[in-house]
Amino acid sequence: MATDVLFSELNAQDNKKIGLITLNAEKALNALNQSMIDLLFNQLSDWRDDDDIVAVFMQGSGEKAFCAGGDVRALRQAVIDGMPEVPGHFFETEYRVDYLIHTFPKPVICWGNGIVMGGGIGLMAGADFRVVTDTSMLAMPEISIGLYPDVAGSWILSHLPAKLGLFMALTGCRLNAADAIYVGLANRFVDHAFCDNVLESLQQADWKAAEPHAVVYGVIQKYREKSVGWLPYSKVREHRDLIAGLMDKPTLADVMSALENLETDDDWLQSARKNALKGSPLSAAIGYVQLKKARHMSLKEAFQSELVLSVNAVLKGDFCEGVRSLLVDKDRKPKWKFASVEKVDEQFLSELFSSPWAESPLNDL
Repeated sequence: MATDVLFSELNAQDNKKIGLITLNAEKALNALNQSMIDLLFNQLSDWRDDDDIVAVFMQGSGEKAFCAGGDVRALRQAVIDGMPEVPGHFFETEYRVDYLIHTFPKPVICWGNGIVMGGGIGLMAGADFRVVTDTSMLAMPEISIGLYPDVAGSWILSHLPAKLGLFMALTGCRLNAADAIYVGLANRFVDHAFCDNVLESLQQADWKAAEPHAVVYGVIQKYREKSVGWLPYSKVREHRDLIAGLMDKPTLADVMSALENLETDDDWLQSARKNALKGSPLSAAIGYVQLKKARHMSLKEAFQSELVLSVNAVLKGDFCEGVRSLLVDKDRKPKWKFASVEKVDEQFLSELFSSPWAESPLNDL
C-alpha cells in the first residue's frame, strides 16, 4: 500500500544527508490527514536529532499542489459520527508539526509548487527557504468553509503591512508567486523546472565550507538568478493602497461594507470581494478578533489560542456546514449561523475563544 508521505535520505558530500519529504496524496492535492501529520512529526523529530542530516527538503507529489490544506471532509465526518475528540487531536498534532518546522535547527526548504493553501501554508511558513514557482497559488480560504486562518496564520497575517493580512483572511484571495513574495509568505522564486537541479546541487554541495543555512542559500540563489525573468505580475502590489483603505475602518461591519461597495473591473479584486461577501460572517468575526489578538502573541501563544478556536469552530461554529456546502454536497448554498457580521452574537463569539481545557494541550511546545 502506498503511503501518503514518502521519506528518503539523499546522500550528500562528507557522509552528510538531505532529508527529503514528499507529500504523496496526489488525488487529494496532498491535503493532510491524521496519519500524514503523525508521520511528519516523527520523521522531523528524528532528523532534528540526527547529526548526519544537514537540511530538509519538502515537496508535494504531482504537478498540481504542494498541499491544498487539511482533510476537512474527514474532520466533518468525525463530528457527524459523534467523535468530538478527533478535531482536537488533529489540530494539536498539526500545530506541533508546524511549530517544529518554525523552530527546526537545520535549514528547511519548502518547494511550494502549485496549490499551497491552509495547512500547506502552515508547513511552508516555518521553512527557512520558502520557494514559490511559476505555478504557485497560495491562499488562506478558510472563510469559505466556516474556519479562519489557523496553522499560525493569525500570527503571520497579523504582522503583514497595510492590513494585507486582514484582507487575505476576509477574502481568501489567491496569491501568485510575486504576491506571495511581496507579502512575505514566500522568500524565493525558482522556476519549477529546476527542482531536480536544486536537489542534485544540494547533494553535491560542500557542507564543510560553510554553515548549513549558508550552503543552502548559495544553491538556491544560483537557480533563483536563473529564474528572474519568469516572475509573474503582482496584483497585491498593484492594489496595496486600495486594500489598505478598504481594511482601515473602525469596525468589521465597516470593513465589510467597504468591500460590498467596492466597484471594480479588476477580476482579481472582484473574486476576493465575492469570497468575503459569500463567506461565513462568523468566520469573518473570528478572524477579525484573532488577528488583533495574535499581533501581540508569541508563536507558541498563537498556536495555543488557535487550538481553542479551531476546535470550537469545528464543533460549534460554521465549519461542518461550510464543508458540506463547498466540498460534500457542492451546492454552494451554506446556511450560516448568522446572516451578516452585524448579526453575529457577541456572547457566542466570545465563547468560541473560551478554552475547553483547564491547561492547554500545547503547553509543552
